[in-house]
Amino acid sequence: MAENAANTIAKERVCDLATRNGEPRWLKDLRLNAWEAYLKLPAPNHRHEEWHKTGIEKLDLSQYGLLEESKSAPGKARDKSELVAKSIEAAATLTQGYGATGTFVELDAELASKGVIFKSLSSAIEENEDLLKTILTGDKYVPESDKPDKFALLNRALFQGGVLLYVPAGVVIDKPFVFNVDMPAVASKLAIFPRVIVILESNAQAQVVTVSGDQAASADGGLFVDMLTEVYLGANARLSGVNVDKLSDTTYQMSKTRTHVERDAHFDYLTCGLGAKQIKSDFETVMAGPGSYSRVQGLVLGSGSEQYSYNTTQAHKTPNASSDIIFRVALKDKAQSIYQGNVLVDKIAQKTSAFQSNKNLLLGQKAKADSIPRLEILADDVKCSHGATVGPVDPEQLFYLQCRGLSVQEAQEFIVSGFFVQVLDTVNITGAAAWIGELVAQKIHS
Repeated sequence: MAENAANTIAKERVCDLATRNGEPRWLKDLRLNAWEAYLKLPAPNHRHEEWHKTGIEKLDLSQYGLLEESKSAPGKARDKSELVAKSIEAAATLTQGYGATGTFVELDAELASKGVIFKSLSSAIEENEDLLKTILTGDKYVPESDKPDKFALLNRALFQGGVLLYVPAGVVIDKPFVFNVDMPAVASKLAIFPRVIVILESNAQAQVVTVSGDQAASADGGLFVDMLTEVYLGANARLSGVNVDKLSDTTYQMSKTRTHVERDAHFDYLTCGLGAKQIKSDFETVMAGPGSYSRVQGLVLGSGSEQYSYNTTQAHKTPNASSDIIFRVALKDKAQSIYQGNVLVDKIAQKTSAFQSNKNLLLGQKAKADSIPRLEILADDVKCSHGATVGPVDPEQLFYLQCRGLSVQEAQEFIVSGFFVQVLDTVNITGAAAWIGELVAQKIHS
């Protein structure tokens, strides 16, 4: 059954958005086509495997207004960029503000002279229309998924804010581009639709750090965040990325990350879930060329009544490609998580190597974690494996640490840090591992 138009954001918003922003006709058509496709797809519910425990039936988008991208002076946005920069030395920073928080961007002139583009999508529409049209209307950079996603289509119809990072062929950058999605406290129900597009041409190298943060809303307020990230890596390109979601307990976030990895390209990405009412995050990585490699890792620390749902897909469409998925989840109080992983190997994808691991640590008696790994293999010469564990903290470990003078919170921090360290040690963005470790410690003690 198609989406009931009465329970979603009105179609007129799409037309109003395109007109108000003065967008070209081709972009308005893309928005409207995505909107029509969104309406035709069935509305998800908890009976669908990928939507277990998401409370999707309770989400009535007709109650949400649109929180618009801010084009005002930088203000606090500059302060936030500088705050992140204290932990991570960036090649460039962009803080996307919503409401009245301001927007700030800073790109080194030397990078710009090499053809690097790092700017808000609204600026790219005005200043780089030909490139953006090529990216959004062709099949090379952001090809359609084999399995259309309803909320990715909604983002394509309504995106405001977001960033375009374009790195030309052969350009190597050894410091990260930092993109902050900065959301204010809200007094009513509002929705935002950030879109992130990362294009690395052949033999290019870059690093990306994405941070989503907001402030607690009033009793009548609450944010719905629908975020879409699209990544294209040309032949022999290298991308390292870190994403941190640290949201308030009034925020419901859905995010989709789709990555296309060409011949001999490498994609190395870490996502961290450190707070929200609900996070539903999907990762689809397409191994499109021989020699391609992808590693997607996740760290999740839940507390209170937070809920996390992560779905990963490793789609192998070519021979001689490799991929790894590693997720580690620690849950306090009544927090819940569900992880579902899919390894899809096409018939022609011989010599595939794919690995999946999901380990869950329960710090509270009422915390709950589910793990559902799956393999769909049509080739006969592959090496694919998966593993999953769910278990509580060993009480003897807690007792031992407390006997050495640590408080309960300090003992939990020690155990969780050790649980996460195997993943954090692999992060090759300077300063990122220590910064994430500090955020984990802050959450345990809060």
